[in-house]
Amino acid sequence: MKKISLMIIISCSLLLCTGCSANENVDHVAGLEELGKDIELESDSRPESMGSDNSDYPASNTLENAVVVQPNSTEQGDIGLSRAQENDSKPLDSASVQSGLNQFRGMDEIQYAGEDRILVFADKICLYELTGQKVIAETEYPDSKGLYGNLRAWITDSGYVIAYKTLSEGQESETSTTKIIGAGGGEITGGFQIMYAYYDANLRIDKIIDVTALGGESAFIHKTAPSRDGNRIVVCDSGKGISIYDVNTLTKIEVLSVNGKDNAGLTGGLCSVSQVAFAENDSRIVFLGDYIENGEGNKCYGSVKTDGSDLSVHKGNTFDIMNVFSEHTIFSEELPDDRVSGQVWVYYPSEDRTQIIQMSEKRESNLVYGSDKGNYFVTAVENENIGWVLRLYDTRTAELVSTKLYELENTEAYRDPHICYLEEQQTAVLLQRPYGDNEQFKAGIVSFK
Repeated sequence: MKKISLMIIISCSLLLCTGCSANENVDHVAGLEELGKDIELESDSRPESMGSDNSDYPASNTLENAVVVQPNSTEQGDIGLSRAQENDSKPLDSASVQSGLNQFRGMDEIQYAGEDRILVFADKICLYELTGQKVIAETEYPDSKGLYGNLRAWITDSGYVIAYKTLSEGQESETSTTKIIGAGGGEITGGFQIMYAYYDANLRIDKIIDVTALGGESAFIHKTAPSRDGNRIVVCDSGKGISIYDVNTLTKIEVLSVNGKDNAGLTGGLCSVSQVAFAENDSRIVFLGDYIENGEGNKCYGSVKTDGSDLSVHKGNTFDIMNVFSEHTIFSEELPDDRVSGQVWVYYPSEDRTQIIQMSEKRESNLVYGSDKGNYFVTAVENENIGWVLRLYDTRTAELVSTKLYELENTEAYRDPHICYLEEQQTAVLLQRPYGDNEQFKAGIVSFK
């Protein structure tokens, strides 16, 4: 894999968001500084398309008919609290680990790819079939200057979108292999860029979109997301709002406008948006952000339809991870300092309902991974120099389905694991990337059957 020295700095930095300013003289969100931490989001694996016709979308923001919900108000959607139900018949046992992933060199990332497949980012991008434990397609990275430590992949109706960072130096927009589409007329300015590479189902590249050139603060992958139909990109700007761009025409549609102030009359107090993703068959956008309540900035989550209507804003915690699926979104936070147990919040936008699942260990909130279809999630808790305790939960019932011990000596030499759980195969793929000079990654296939 290509490596650039700046990648270490970027991947180790933190996302700072200190809330919104209620000062009328401030037109931006004070203290909202991004230091380059790209937060991984999960996409629904079911192939559903809303088509590419954008004629129904308004040319500007339309909030007149929006159903605005004030955070923490009596009109806020139902919030239920469930404690994870531990099943004593499912005791902790050592996981049976298959090692078919050892064939890869420089493995640095795994992502869902639909059915029984995952995308493996190593020396090349590989489409790997778990059932047969074989590579069925592979391709080179789209850009030799790419900072591939913060990759993100989404499944589309026709294939995949892979987002990556690159360090541009004023390239030409036309090359002999593919086309780079920029809004500025054909030349990429220097600096960090977020690029979207569109692939078909066999990893043949179709086009590359310069997302940063679309505008806003889209130099961070978690501030952008493609639609499932592959025809649109949603971009958020912390102090301005949410916009959608048509991939083919680069036409901009302003979905939601915020200004960093307490404009509760229009946006339920929402003053900033920090993460976005398409949901509900590309008809709605789920977001994380900040709002102002009684003159103070607070964290929030919510959703809005792609035409700017039906806005819903809810008070939330300092969520760090947002796993978005077609019908619901799983939120978790990195450091739940004020509680004795971990929590996962499951948000159902259409029902305007949130279910809080309270788990047995506080540390479980740190590492939460939604399954490929979202019906389950896996948590990981380190048992120092022994391995990782993996717990599989049912998202809707809050039942603890299974617990496995993934054995690993010298755990402190590795980063936190990245886990993909494939529901139909009842199989988890666990990847651990090494720290420092250690170049030996650890990857295994764990059965939960």
